[in-house]
Amino acid sequence: MGKAKPANKSFVQAARCNAKNILKLREAFLKLPTKKIIEMNNVGLGKSSSKPKLQITTKGPSRKNVLLPMNASDRKSILNAANTHIGQINGLLKSYKSHINIDCIRETDTGIMVTTNSVASTSDLSLLEKYFKGLGDLESKDISPRLPQSKSFLKILGVPYFDNDLTPINSAQVEAILSNTHIFNNIIMSLHPRVIRASKNSDMAVIWVDIWDSQNGTKAKTVLNRSFNFGHHIATIRGISMNLGVPQCHNCWKWGYTTFACRAHGSKCQKCGGPHKLEHHRELAWCCKGNSKTNPPRLETKKGEPCPYSFKCINCKEDHLADDYKCPFWKHCFNREWHSKKAIELREIQANSICSSVSGHKL
Repeated sequence: MGKAKPANKSFVQAARCNAKNILKLREAFLKLPTKKIIEMNNVGLGKSSSKPKLQITTKGPSRKNVLLPMNASDRKSILNAANTHIGQINGLLKSYKSHINIDCIRETDTGIMVTTNSVASTSDLSLLEKYFKGLGDLESKDISPRLPQSKSFLKILGVPYFDNDLTPINSAQVEAILSNTHIFNNIIMSLHPRVIRASKNSDMAVIWVDIWDSQNGTKAKTVLNRSFNFGHHIATIRGISMNLGVPQCHNCWKWGYTTFACRAHGSKCQKCGGPHKLEHHRELAWCCKGNSKTNPPRLETKKGEPCPYSFKCINCKEDHLADDYKCPFWKHCFNREWHSKKAIELREIQANSICSSVSGHKL
């Protein structure tokens, strides 16, 4: 006769047994926190928690947009006649029996973004390229429209920090090696690779690579945990959790929220903080207007000349534009703890100024 199977415990019996085990562990390890005690109990029951899954891919903007790279002067030219261009493009698309329409055109940091009523096909992208390249007054030559993509974040380990001449390797050398590696044949990098020394006295480096990808991280999955030759060394590709950093609003130029979440009623100037855009600083800023009543009298800035006055950044109060890379807020854009401390300091300063002004009125 075989052994009798143990009777199944009820939920209440199992819960009581589990509680007893946890109490015993608590008595044995008095200094451990409760969370660790529960984890130890789960390991004993064979319920070890799985490792958290890395989120290595960001979700890009809607694919009902088309990105076209072009320089600043071309962007300004297009936006000045946006409605005219929208009408002509929609007419061109209609003549080719396309199913999409252009709703609006907006500016980006590297070009323009054309918003459509549905996702553009390859033939639609070709028509857009044909239209913009047909405009004779544009300086930009490489106008290749593309749909927005997501980004995946990778790091390459096992790479030497110095080359044969004991000179630190740079991004160009890394790109040259990756371009000759078959693993990266179908991979397009969104930024130049960043080479970071593993530690202060280490002779090894960590290379950070951002690549264009789908929202599912399809391309990243093809290279994750693969190895390749990096000179005489074997390099390995790993995924890293995405760190988008602290956003800066491009409307009021404050940190901590995106432009779409900004509550300001209008744009602010990066130079003086006035209620106008930077390109209109010369015409609208008080400093560029003449004033004979000041001592000494302030002369009007001549047309075509840059503003001769220096201003304090609205964030750090130093002498540069609000979006300058020299700003400490930019240098700590991936340090949320630093930004949180600065936000608390700013709120305390504002509260103290309000209290002092109220007490002054009472006096």
